[in-house]
Amino acid sequence: MARLLTQYQRALYVYIYACVRNATDADDIFQEVSIAVVESFSQLDSEDGFFPWAREIAYRRVLAHHRTSNREKPVNPQVITALAEAVERVENQQSLSTRRDKLMECLERLPSLSRELIARCYNNSGESVGVVAEQIGQKVTSVYARVHRIRAILRDCIAQRLQEESGE
Repeated sequence: MARLLTQYQRALYVYIYACVRNATDADDIFQEVSIAVVESFSQLDSEDGFFPWAREIAYRRVLAHHRTSNREKPVNPQVITALAEAVERVENQQSLSTRRDKLMECLERLPSLSRELIARCYNNSGESVGVVAEQIGQKVTSVYARVHRIRAILRDCIAQRLQEESGE
């Protein structure tokens, strides 16, 4: 359960944030969803259905939040439903493992310095971009800009490889 929740944590959070457009509310709802997932994990039929199941829990919590929130005008429930359906379509079109494989192919095509920078920024060591910038002798803003460009290159490369694979 913990492995699955960790694996899909970012996707769930992004979905929740897109629905509520407020980081504090998204954090609170994500915590509620996490608790609900833990409490009702025994109801899940198979691990393959974890993300759609957890996303449905998030969907219901977002709707409940909008019914009780006075801070902002609520997002139309049809918009939330459309977001959920769009996430499901994307999920069904491309498996996570396929995207991960394409990412690895694209990472290997990067120049070694770019690969190293991405690895240092995303290796879960807790090393901040500020520390990385200091160690490589660049400004933090320069490192952020380089990482942004590298991520755009990777995104485009993955999209191209997925499109080539699907024969479109």
